[in-house]
Amino acid sequence: MKKIFRLAAAEFNKIFYRPSIFILTALLIVTLVLTNLLYSPSQNTTKLSYSGQSVSAVYQEFHSSTNTINKSSIDNSIETLYNQIENQFSSIERDDKLTNLQNRVYEIHSYIINDLREDQISASTGGSESFIAIFNELKQMCSDLMSYLATLQSETLNFYLTVNNYNTIYNEIEDLYDAIPQSFDAYRTVEDFIDLANSIRRGFPLSSSRQIVANLQKLSIDPDTYYELIQTYYTNAKLTLNDVYNAQIETFLDEHFESTDEEDIKQMNEYIAEYYSYADMNMTVLENKFMLLRIGDKSDTDLENLIGYTEVSKYALNEQNTIYDYLLENEDFEYNYLTSFNFNVASGATSNAYDYTVYTMQILSVLIIVFTIFYACSSIAGDQASGTMKMIAIRPYTRNKLFTGKYLSCVMFGIMLMLISTVASFVVGIIMYGLPMSSCLVVFNSSSVISIHPILLLLLYLLSLFVNLLFYISLAMFICLLFKSNTLSVFLTTIIYAAQIVLSGLVGSAWLKYTPFGHFDLFKYFGNSHLGMFSMNILPDSNFLTSAIVLGLMIVIFNSLSHLIFKRRDIT
Repeated sequence: MKKIFRLAAAEFNKIFYRPSIFILTALLIVTLVLTNLLYSPSQNTTKLSYSGQSVSAVYQEFHSSTNTINKSSIDNSIETLYNQIENQFSSIERDDKLTNLQNRVYEIHSYIINDLREDQISASTGGSESFIAIFNELKQMCSDLMSYLATLQSETLNFYLTVNNYNTIYNEIEDLYDAIPQSFDAYRTVEDFIDLANSIRRGFPLSSSRQIVANLQKLSIDPDTYYELIQTYYTNAKLTLNDVYNAQIETFLDEHFESTDEEDIKQMNEYIAEYYSYADMNMTVLENKFMLLRIGDKSDTDLENLIGYTEVSKYALNEQNTIYDYLLENEDFEYNYLTSFNFNVASGATSNAYDYTVYTMQILSVLIIVFTIFYACSSIAGDQASGTMKMIAIRPYTRNKLFTGKYLSCVMFGIMLMLISTVASFVVGIIMYGLPMSSCLVVFNSSSVISIHPILLLLLYLLSLFVNLLFYISLAMFICLLFKSNTLSVFLTTIIYAAQIVLSGLVGSAWLKYTPFGHFDLFKYFGNSHLGMFSMNILPDSNFLTSAIVLGLMIVIFNSLSHLIFKRRDIT
C-alpha cells in the first residue's frame, strides 16, 4: 500500500510542473470573480409580513382588501380549493366524461355501419340534398368529437387516457372527417353516393378508437380515504385555523391594540405569518394527496404518457407532503429553517454563504472535471507518448499498483481543486452574504425529514460532486487505455461530459434513467428534486439507492476494465 501512495504522490507532484496548471489557476480565479458579479439569486418569500406602524395597523393590513394576500383571500382560497376537489371527486363518481367519450365514438361508428348502408342511401328521398345531408351530419359529428377531444387536454379527467391513445382516436376521427368531401359537386348519381359510402365503411371502421374507449380504465378513489383526507386537511384545518391561529391574532390585538412597540408589531406579524403558512401547508398537502389518490398505482413513467399528468411527479409530491406533514405535526413553519441548497435560489429569506458556495461550485465543477479529465488521460497516454511509462514499468511495481497510483493521483488532484475552490467560494460568501444561524430542513429520498446544520449539508453536496468526479476519472482512464490516444481520449470524455450537461434539460425523457447520466448529483435526493443549471432533475421512478448503485457499478466496471486492459497491454 505504501508503494501505491508513493507512486500516487510522485504522479501528483508531476502535475505542478506542467504549464497548464497556471492556465487552470487563472481560469478558476476569473470564474470565481465572474460568479460573484453574476450571482443574483431568487429570494425565498414564504413568510408573510406587513409594514404597519402599530399593531392595529398591521391587523388592518391583514384584513385589507387592497392587499393581494389578506385574511379574506386566504380563507377564500381554502374554500375554492375544497370546491374544486369536491367537484373532481363527484365527477369521478359520476363517470360522465368517460361515458361521453365512449358514446361519441360508438355513435359515429354506428352511423357509419347503419346510416351509410347501400340500401339506406338507396331508400332516401329528396335526391342529392338528402344524400349530402347524410354525409354532412357524419362530418359534423366528427367535428364535434374533435372539439370535445381538444377540451379533454385541459380538463381533469375521470379516467386514464394515454397521449398515444388520445392521438390515435383524434387522428382516426380527423382522417374520417377529411375523407368526407367539402363539396359534393362531383357526385351526381345515387351510385356515386353509394360508392362514397362504401369507401368510408371499408376505410374508416374506427376499430382502434372503439377498442381504446372500450378498455379505458376508470379512476377509482376509495370514499373513506377521500373523506379522511378532507376531514384532516380541510375540516380540522379550518377549525384549527380559526380556534388557534386566528384566536391568537385577535387576543393579541385586544391586548396591544394601540401599541407601536417594534417587538409587538413583530409579534403580530409572526402570528399572521403562522396563519398564512398553516393554511398554505394544509391546502398544498390536500391538493397533493388528492392528486396521489387520483394517480393510484401509476408509476412516474406511466404518468409521463397520461393526459393531465404529464407534468406530475410522484416523487416531488411526496417530497413536499413529507416536509409539510412534519411541520404540521410539530406545529412548526418552513420559514424557521433554511431549505435545501439550489442553484441561484436563496435557501432562506436572504442569500447566504452556503447558497453562494453551491452556486459557484456548480459552475467551477465544470472546469474542475474538464481539467481532471485532461490530467487523467495524459497520466497514461501522455507518459506513453513521452516514453516516461517505459521508465516507470522497469521499476519493481506491478501493473495494478502502477494504474492505482495514477488513478489516486488524479483523485487527489480533483479533491485539491474542489477543496481550494470551495474554501475560496465560502470565504467570499461569508464576506459578501454572511452565515445564517438557522438549520436546514431537508427531505431525504422524499420520505424522511432531516434537520441538519448547513455546513453538513454543504459537505453532502461536495460529496456528490466528488462521486461525479470519480466517475469521469474512471471513464477518462478507461477510454484512454482503449484508444491509446491522449487527444482522442480527452475529446471523447469531454464530449460525454458535455452531453450530460445538455441532457440535464431533458428531464422528461424516461429512458435517461437507464444511463449513468440520469443518476448524477446524488444531492438532489436531499430535498432538492430540481437542483439547477448543470444537474439533472430526478427522473421518473428513480430514488437515491438506485442512483447510488448505478453510479457505483459504473465506477467499478470502468476501473475493473481499465485494470484488465492495463495489465495485458504493452505499455512501453
